[in-house]
Amino acid sequence: MKIKIPPYPNKEITEKAFQRDVVSKSIEKNDSNGLSNHLVMILEFKTGERKVVNVRPVKYKNNLYITTFPNPIHLFLSIAIENYNQSENYKEKNFPKCGISVGDNVYMLEIEANGTHDCYNHYVKYRMSSIVMLVSAIEAFMNHIIPNDHIYETIRKNKNVQFDKVAIESPKITFKEKLIDIIPKCSTNGFLWSQYEQEKQMMLNLYENRKNLIHLKTNALDDFDKYFDAIDKMLDLDIWTTIDSVINVMNKLMPNFVEFETK
Repeated sequence: MKIKIPPYPNKEITEKAFQRDVVSKSIEKNDSNGLSNHLVMILEFKTGERKVVNVRPVKYKNNLYITTFPNPIHLFLSIAIENYNQSENYKEKNFPKCGISVGDNVYMLEIEANGTHDCYNHYVKYRMSSIVMLVSAIEAFMNHIIPNDHIYETIRKNKNVQFDKVAIESPKITFKEKLIDIIPKCSTNGFLWSQYEQEKQMMLNLYENRKNLIHLKTNALDDFDKYFDAIDKMLDLDIWTTIDSVINVMNKLMPNFVEFETK
C-alpha cells in the first residue's frame, strides 16, 4: 500500500484571478541568489486544472530545486507505512537466510561478543519508527482539522474552563482528550466514536506504545526488566491493522483525505 502525497496547500484559482495574477516569467540562473525560500506558485496542468501551491526550494551546489510543498501529514503517514513494510521485509526475507536451526522451528540469529544482529536491529528500529511516525501523523491531522477559532469547553477541578486553539495544541490538552473529546466536535459530517470503537482503542494503544518507546522509563528491578516491557508490547502491536484504522478515521473525518496510488 502506497498513499498519494498531495501538495499543501492545494487551492483552485478562478479564471479572473488567473488572468489577473499569472505573469509568464522564467527564472534565470542569476535569479537564484535573491529568490525567497517561501514561494507561491500558480500552476496550469494539461487537464486544464489551475492550482495555487506553496513552494519551498532546496539548494544543492548553488542550484535551486523547486517543486510543490508536500502535505506533512501525508509524509508522516507514508513514512509509517514504509517503515512497517521495511520491518516486514527484514523479517520475511532476511530472518530465514540469517537464522541457524537449533531445534524444531527454532532458529538463532548469530550473536557476537558485545554485538547484536543487523537483521534483528533493522526489524526493531523500523517498527519503532513506524509507530512514532504514525502517532505524529495523527497528532498533525488533529491539529489540522481543529479550526483556528475553536474553543474547547470542559471542567478542570470542578471549574468551567475554556481552551483556545493555541492551548489545545499545547501540553495542557492530552492526546486522549483531544482525540476523544475535541475531534468529534470539529467534525462536519457527524463523526461518532461509538461507530469506531475498535479504531479508537487501537489508536489509544498505539499512542501508549509510542509513549513507552520515547520515554523508556527505567524504574525496574534490574537490567533484565528495564526496557523489556516497552519493547515487548511494541513487537506484539498489530501495526498494519492500526495503520488501516488510522486511515479509516481520517477519511471519515475528512472524506478522501488519504488516497492510494494505483499500480
